[in-house]
Amino acid sequence: MALADNLACKNQRADHVTQSTMHRTHATLVMLPGLDGTGRLFESALALDWGGMRALALALPSHGPQDYQSLADAIAPTLPPGDLVLLAESFSTPLAMLLAAKEFTRIRALVLISGFCASPQPSGLGWLPLQPILSLTPPAFLLKQFLTGEEASQELLTSLTEATGLMPSATLAERVRVVLALREENCPELTGLPVLLLQAGQDRVIPWDAQSQLERHFPEATNHWIDGPHLLLQTCGEECRAALLEFLASKPCA
Repeated sequence: MALADNLACKNQRADHVTQSTMHRTHATLVMLPGLDGTGRLFESALALDWGGMRALALALPSHGPQDYQSLADAIAPTLPPGDLVLLAESFSTPLAMLLAAKEFTRIRALVLISGFCASPQPSGLGWLPLQPILSLTPPAFLLKQFLTGEEASQELLTSLTEATGLMPSATLAERVRVVLALREENCPELTGLPVLLLQAGQDRVIPWDAQSQLERHFPEATNHWIDGPHLLLQTCGEECRAALLEFLASKPCA
């Protein structure tokens, strides 16, 4: 009898893994970029094996209103058909929340990397002359200190500089002001949706109190900390991939 129960349990686990894999392979993994908005920094991530899911990156509009609601209205019609797993990093994490609310019935899971649900920095920074500041090419030491960590490759630093350089400084400045004006009540709670928070243990852009606020905003979310800098997916891609696939495997409906 014990042997029969053991075999039945193993068969149930096998069925769960098979069903979970089928759910994943029928979904599309949609990546939403950080402040640069180009999607170019996802090139290495797109080359990874995401458990059979088709993966694609969407660029944000480079002109027009950059507030989150306007971006959600512009991007929603461009989402691929069928079930989706939304993955967003940094600037796009509040945007992904709005998209998940708009397309709730076909969102299998929401993955927020280095995310926030309210301004992670003092709103007074919006009074700075952001456009001329953001028109400058940042030195490598600042990129390493705040975004990539000291071990960043020259290839990543070059890609980051090029991606940011493709975006009008006025657009970047508007996005920064949008972040600084963000309030938690602007972000939906998405009750019942599987949410994975990938948090950077060495994040120098999103402080601890903002990370904790995001955890409280999604009390049922899975929190996974990775010992890396703000640009987690670019610097710790394999760890992010493994955490995402393990998370999806634990959610039968994801």
